Amino acid sequence: MVKISVGTKEECNWELPDELYYHPKDHIWAKVEGDLVTVGLDAFGAYAAGKIQHLRTFPKGRKVRKDQAFGNLESGKFIGPMRAPVAGEIVEINQEVVSNPSKINESPYEAWIIKIKPDNLEEDLKDLPHGEEGIKAWMEKEIEEYKKKEVLKCD
Repeated sequence: MVKISVGTKEECNWELPDELYYHPKDHIWAKVEGDLVTVGLDAFGAYAAGKIQHLRTFPKGRKVRKDQAFGNLESGKFIGPMRAPVAGEIVEINQEVVSNPSKINESPYEAWIIKIKPDNLEEDLKDLPHGEEGIKAWMEKEIEEYKKKEVLKCD
């Protein structure tokens, strides 16, 4: 588990499991489980988005390319795409989370969004932050970018 803290506020402390892979632009996590990849929004992404109000995904059976949108997320602060960390076919959608997207804010690593049957998993995972050092290096850059944009409300 990688712990990231900015300032002293409780909401400015995030945990990112180091066994997961992360899409660096959208804070989408990917967990390899057998021949499937489970996908969700990480804790920092949930914080940055604010309370998630609406979630829409492409339908089951749809093929997605790596870095292509697999759906959209809406919150009070953000409206935009969620990009696939790997290419493949959407084989399952978590309807419970789609119907109640604030579950992501409550438990980002339990509230998965979709499962993908990957086409080229090994190749797709190569450039995704993973492991303690990779995640720390990526998140240091992310936090600096968020500070420059003045979107972090941490002291």
